[in-house]
Amino acid sequence: MAKTRRKKHRTHVEVQAKPGETKNDVPRSFVMKRGKLSDLVSDLTDDVRRVMEPHTAVNLKESKTNKLKDFVQVSGPLGISHFLILSATDKSRYVKICRAPRGPTLSFRVHKYTLAREVAAAQRNPRSPPNAFRSPPLVVLNNFGDAPHQKLATITFQNLFPPINVKKVKLSTCQRAVLVDYDKDTNRFQFRHYAISAAPTGSNRALRKLLTTRNAPDLGNLTDVSEFFDKAALGAASDASDSEGEDAIAARVDLTQDYNRVAKADTRSRVILQEIGPRMELELVKVEEGMCEGRVLYHAYVNKTEEEVVALERKKVDAEALRKKRKEEQEANVRRKEKEKAEKAAIAEEMAGRKKRKRDKSKAEASKSTFDKHFDKKYNVGGINDIAKEQREKRRKREQKERREGRGEGSDT
Repeated sequence: MAKTRRKKHRTHVEVQAKPGETKNDVPRSFVMKRGKLSDLVSDLTDDVRRVMEPHTAVNLKESKTNKLKDFVQVSGPLGISHFLILSATDKSRYVKICRAPRGPTLSFRVHKYTLAREVAAAQRNPRSPPNAFRSPPLVVLNNFGDAPHQKLATITFQNLFPPINVKKVKLSTCQRAVLVDYDKDTNRFQFRHYAISAAPTGSNRALRKLLTTRNAPDLGNLTDVSEFFDKAALGAASDASDSEGEDAIAARVDLTQDYNRVAKADTRSRVILQEIGPRMELELVKVEEGMCEGRVLYHAYVNKTEEEVVALERKKVDAEALRKKRKEEQEANVRRKEKEKAEKAAIAEEMAGRKKRKRDKSKAEASKSTFDKHFDKKYNVGGINDIAKEQREKRRKREQKERREGRGEGSDT
């Protein structure tokens, strides 16, 4: 039986961007830990990386030998727009949010944090569906001020995630939400991560439970199906009585699209938020102009006068000028050394050529017969007689010089 030809499938084709959207419009991030005590924030790094899905490097492997510039160099081809760097000291934990590749950099101190597994352990029915991490979360910012550093923090948190087009968004992709609330009294940011779900409302509780669960109810003790929905048999309250707890008026919405398998379009449902974690309490400590370097635009604990700022700027300009001067001198020295090296190599090559030619000539002379030598001498082949004549003349002059010197010494005596 003849073999059928195997059909090739193209597995290397990149995912095309949506209409009106380019690849660079989607923020992508690196979440990494740095520093000597980076192992203290390894679990928190995994949780933050989970928050940034799906537009982040989930399996990013960093080592202590890697430098920040190594990640910056690869960020351009990969389309990375933000770095989230977690570090730790003996006293506190820190999170830096950097805009690649030229900054700015916002440094936050983590006063308190709770891991995702600790949040799930404290809940009765924890919920973290895997499908929720296939789309980016919604961003909700609250109570942000009008100060320059507050505006910069607002823009930074907004740009960490893709913007949403309200007219074109699909409700089924809105599965998570990130809430950042600013407390003016403590000057800290409260970071929360929630899962979003929707359930139908306005019906019997037993019916809603039957629609939202995949397990079949136990009807063995009932004589009729109607008893399952009977309030007296189940001891359940009506929809009006339980609406205060889980069917709050503010949480009821009329869906325009299908959200999940039970919350369909043109139905009234209630929106449920359930915390996933992690939970962090952040304080903005410093804002730098560059990528983890450069001029300090804001500092929570250090205030400098205008004279000090001008002095620092002048010092920075002088240091940059000195660096450029040293770089130019170093490049000039490198060029000079390369030139000297090339000249030495040329001289060595020329001397080696002379030695080789002399050696080849001596070998050729040694291999000649007596007849060839007499023939060359008789007919001056290769100027051999001229060379011999020149050698005899040199020898004669040397002997005459020695005789004159001998006579002079005899007269003195």
